[in-house]
Amino acid sequence: MAHVRKLYQPGCVEEAVDLLWELRQEATLLAGGTDVALDMKRGRMTPSFLVNVRNLKELSYLRVEGDLVEIGALTTLRRLLSDLPPEAASLRAALEHVGNAQIRNMATVGGNLCLDSRCWYYNQSHFWRRSRPSCYKRGGDLCHVVKGGDRCYALYQADTASVLMALGARVKVVSSEGERVIALKDFFTGDGKSVSVLQPHEILTEIQVPFLPSHSGGVYLKDSARDVIDFPILGVAVVLTLESDNGLCGEAKIVLGAVSSAPVEVGEAEQVLKEKKITEGLIEEAAKVASKEVRPFTQMGIPASYKRRMVQVFTKQALGEAWRLAQRV
Repeated sequence: MAHVRKLYQPGCVEEAVDLLWELRQEATLLAGGTDVALDMKRGRMTPSFLVNVRNLKELSYLRVEGDLVEIGALTTLRRLLSDLPPEAASLRAALEHVGNAQIRNMATVGGNLCLDSRCWYYNQSHFWRRSRPSCYKRGGDLCHVVKGGDRCYALYQADTASVLMALGARVKVVSSEGERVIALKDFFTGDGKSVSVLQPHEILTEIQVPFLPSHSGGVYLKDSARDVIDFPILGVAVVLTLESDNGLCGEAKIVLGAVSSAPVEVGEAEQVLKEKKITEGLIEEAAKVASKEVRPFTQMGIPASYKRRMVQVFTKQALGEAWRLAQRV
């Protein structure tokens, strides 16, 4: 980290946001450091200043307020796994798929949501990257993944984002100008160059997760080369809510991760299920619609054809599991 001119260690959130406002785009936040430290080591990130918020205990908490679970952004994934209430079982399932025990000891839920996008043409050494024309993510005007693309198509692969989005989570963002609460579905830009709407002078401080209503089931499934150690090839989050009086599907959420530069909600597939009596045949139909609705690209060595096929396979499995869970409640 020889290129870092100064490491700041603010004592509170207010001090941290004031520093970010003063330093603007020259500063980078450091929390768990499981991704930032690696990016700096490989030269993908070269901040002039680091603002270490790791020790801000005011952002490490988990509490239940009414029908919400409020999670401080600096809460480690390990603590969430041990302390989440039973009503957030689907979120726990997603956390179990993030990294190994050592990573979960350090990584924070806010840091996972703010994970940068990844691309085989970008996630290389400085020496390798300089042999190619600069892409959108490096300040250029082209994308190596999608030839002729009008934006960066780097892949967003955070495990927690898909399930939190399916659960209808919101995030609280704070700056020296005040705070704002954003639905997670509006937090992501869909552009791999700048994954979220978070501004350089803002800090994500809290995640708010609503409890699922009765007769609901939530599931997260992940396809990866080495189980939890790797980023997902595909993540599928499903939340189903059945109407108690007639057993029809009242609400359905299907959110796919690692298929684009943001989590993707497949609305057409959801509509296949809503207000209908769920059957194995209906689940099969919804899974097929999901695989046709999504538009993956060949990225990180994974062919688009394989990913599209796995969307159908994993969506079918996740829907089946969520349906069974919803019937037990």
